[in-house]
Amino acid sequence: MNEGSPAQWLAAAQKIDARIEKLRPEADRHVVGQHVISQVLLKRFAAPFGSDGLKLVPFNLDHPDRLHKMASPRQCGKVPHFARFASASLEQLWGKLETRIPDAARAVDRGDVFQHEQHVQTLKDLIALHLVRSLNYRKVHERIFTKVYTEQRTALLTDQSDLLRLAVLQRSGLHLPGPQGLAAAADEILSPHLANFENGADFRARIEDTFAKAKEMISDAGLEILVPAAGEFLLGDTPALAIQQSETRTAFNVAIGDSTSIVLPFGPRHLLVGRTPRYGPGIATEEMVGFLNRLQIEAAEQRVYFRPRSGLDAFVRGYLKQGIRSARS
Repeated sequence: MNEGSPAQWLAAAQKIDARIEKLRPEADRHVVGQHVISQVLLKRFAAPFGSDGLKLVPFNLDHPDRLHKMASPRQCGKVPHFARFASASLEQLWGKLETRIPDAARAVDRGDVFQHEQHVQTLKDLIALHLVRSLNYRKVHERIFTKVYTEQRTALLTDQSDLLRLAVLQRSGLHLPGPQGLAAAADEILSPHLANFENGADFRARIEDTFAKAKEMISDAGLEILVPAAGEFLLGDTPALAIQQSETRTAFNVAIGDSTSIVLPFGPRHLLVGRTPRYGPGIATEEMVGFLNRLQIEAAEQRVYFRPRSGLDAFVRGYLKQGIRSARS
């Protein structure tokens, strides 16, 4: 997922600042344990265990040889303080979508989901949700902000220094005293943006804005639902992957506009493929299932999840022993 170029980032700054001011009265209203994976999605990878309820296996990729104890969907896919500014209203925004998922999921399981456009749209929105409500998106946001902030500060101290000196003179009647004064003036101008970054306000406003844009981009394309010919799908902790495929390589976590498809596991027996010209059900060969599961492992921050007794723990360990993921990291 990509938030765009630095120029696009700056162009959106005024809109983002206005949204932050609207959110400021609720800045301290938080949900501490925020799910980056919808519980309704996690439940589809779980199995009932008597009075213990639904359980799935959270597999820690950093410690593959440990005993991986089963956990409930409520315990999985959480990031403490994922959003640190006005997160309660953000959770309400996600919740409006998540209440629609069970009906869409039942239609998928019945096999008639493509007869109901509202369910198809729900599944597309679910893909968009997991693209932006992810640790990958947060890392992209932090990286772009740091880049843009550094570039703007450098410009104020070099190419735009005369304009900065003139602005300070017109505002205060003071001449900036040397490089230190110029740096102090640049930091003062940029300080509100830095403060909004550090307190999480910029991330909170941008993730909401990006979610709306992602929904729009995905809505205009097709949707395919793959069923495995053999084996099962697993779910990574960064499950929605924007993929760019060519004849020689597959890149993941690319910008939506650069992607050839976006994949999201929707249970052991279903995988959603958005932003595709295809529309309807499809079959994933055993080889394709393995490829898609390996992508989930590659993209994951720390964990993958799968159905208990699925045998996928051996698959994950076998892939990790090849050392490919550790080399990537």
